[in-house]
Amino acid sequence: MRLGAVRAVLRASKEGSTPELDARLMEVENQIAASAASNLDLLFGLRADELEFLWAVIAATIDPELALHLPALGPRYGRTGISVAQFATLAGFDGARAARLGSSLLADNPLVRFRLVEPIDPRAITIETAWVAAPRIVGYVADDESLDPLISDAAAVLGPVDDLIGDSTLHELRRWIGELVAGEPCTIVIHGKRGSGRRTLARAASTAPIVALDLERLRPQVAMADAFGALACELRLSRGIPLISGVDDLTPAARRELNRFLDTCATPTFVISTTAASLEVQRPVFRAEIPMPSSRTRAELWRRMLPGAQHLDAAISRASLRFQLSPGGIRDAAMAATASAAARGQPLSEPDLVGGVRSTVEQRLEGLARRHATHLGWEDVVLAPDIREQLEQLIARVRNGYSVLETWGFGRHLPGPGVAALFSGPPGTGKTMLAGVIARTLGLDLFRVDLSQITSKWIGETEKQLDRVFDAAETGHAMLLFDEADSLFAKRTEVKGATERYANLEVNFLLQRIETFAGVAILTTNMDGSLDPAFRRRLAAHVRFPHPDREERAELWKRLVPPTAPIARDVDFAALAQDFPAFAGAQIRNALTTAAFLAASAGTVVDQGLLRRAASEETHAMGRIVTARES
Repeated sequence: MRLGAVRAVLRASKEGSTPELDARLMEVENQIAASAASNLDLLFGLRADELEFLWAVIAATIDPELALHLPALGPRYGRTGISVAQFATLAGFDGARAARLGSSLLADNPLVRFRLVEPIDPRAITIETAWVAAPRIVGYVADDESLDPLISDAAAVLGPVDDLIGDSTLHELRRWIGELVAGEPCTIVIHGKRGSGRRTLARAASTAPIVALDLERLRPQVAMADAFGALACELRLSRGIPLISGVDDLTPAARRELNRFLDTCATPTFVISTTAASLEVQRPVFRAEIPMPSSRTRAELWRRMLPGAQHLDAAISRASLRFQLSPGGIRDAAMAATASAAARGQPLSEPDLVGGVRSTVEQRLEGLARRHATHLGWEDVVLAPDIREQLEQLIARVRNGYSVLETWGFGRHLPGPGVAALFSGPPGTGKTMLAGVIARTLGLDLFRVDLSQITSKWIGETEKQLDRVFDAAETGHAMLLFDEADSLFAKRTEVKGATERYANLEVNFLLQRIETFAGVAILTTNMDGSLDPAFRRRLAAHVRFPHPDREERAELWKRLVPPTAPIARDVDFAALAQDFPAFAGAQIRNALTTAAFLAASAGTVVDQGLLRRAASEETHAMGRIVTARES
């Protein structure tokens, strides 16, 4: 029919049709016939009556003057669009033929399944219900390549890529997936870490365009069934292959819609996930895991992302060995490094590369962990010889990990190459401070995990957030600090209900993840007896920090005084250590700071009296009774 609907309405109206107008309509119709819009019946498998109805709906949707004349053809429900009854009058259909068309729109008709036409009121569809054309099909006949507004925020059409950087394993996956895509309809699950190149692999293995839909980015008000209908329409229009991501945390209802789409899709389908997503479909499912790129591949990716940086060849080699980034992580870090150099107006340098990685890690940990920097060194801490030796052994284990585990081969006996250490002891004994000193010694960024943001009442959410933290730390060569770790790694209990079961699941996940962690993690606790026993065998070191003795306290009083502070010459630190035995490093630091402010207010130096006064206030703040000796 195409523009026949326009002629029919004009003939039925008072104005009538004219030869000049008929000629203009014929010219437009010929242009449509010569465009891509002429094959809608083949693209969507439409019967003749359905195709004619589609064109009538398009005409009624895009031509406001035509819509004004449609009431002359009969009543309808809705102020816009065209009903089946009106269309039957235009096309000269008898009652039976019109009834068959109207009934088909209530079933799984291509017009409805692919969201080509939409009812004005979907709650009660009759032969007099008005229908309008979907925005995507209107745009298509006008040569507009924009995606359906329903999914435009979450979808994109991706062309094939020829160049795939990776080792032989990745190229073998490309060949295997390419054979699957060329065969019968099936589902291909490609799983791996975010940014590992899952989409790139799919694009390299397919010669057809890929229509990618990220379910996590769909607007909340968009129904999953409508989103998949819009995707199915886009696949027909682009003659592409679907790639669906964001499937890891779907609700049961959304997963049913996903399974239904996968079973009805006429082409092979890619599903992207971080784990091997469980699907309940009738067609064959093939799974491929993206391996992390080797250091050689990472170096090649760095050079690809930083053209013209030949002067940084050695720095790039070091970065590829140090940072186990995925392709996406290298891309983000390279962009951040380039932007940093441009902001300074200087050539790209190695610190820019390290800074780019740091900003990438911070972005991935945003809201979950914060970088904890310290300017303290070993000269600022007071440790017993045996404690110092344990910490030096921990540092040596991190530094020599590659040689022992990889070169010497001891890594094959271990579940993971990472190092996890537990620092336990009373409050204020320097556990967190020493984690910062160790990170500085190793040249690592220390990220302090925010447990308030990690833990969630929703099932599985805590584990997902922790996995993000571990992944980011592994790739960015960062050290993680879990303060008050007993709140996460508590002992598992006997299951008496859902609460205990889910709590035990969290601990089980943490035990497995800390065991396979490839980085460095420091956990601190005041109550090491509350930790799950299974966690202890996963530790590379357990350093117990005792309360400092009198000599150690005296040394702490001395060392924590800045060289530039105005301190009276007759201050007796040994007496302070004797009179305040409950103090550890944190309490001594607080007392010194309070005394300094008291001295500044009084315009004098920090003397013994101010120090004792400040120490007494700190004792009171600790919830202890101030004795005569401490006052």
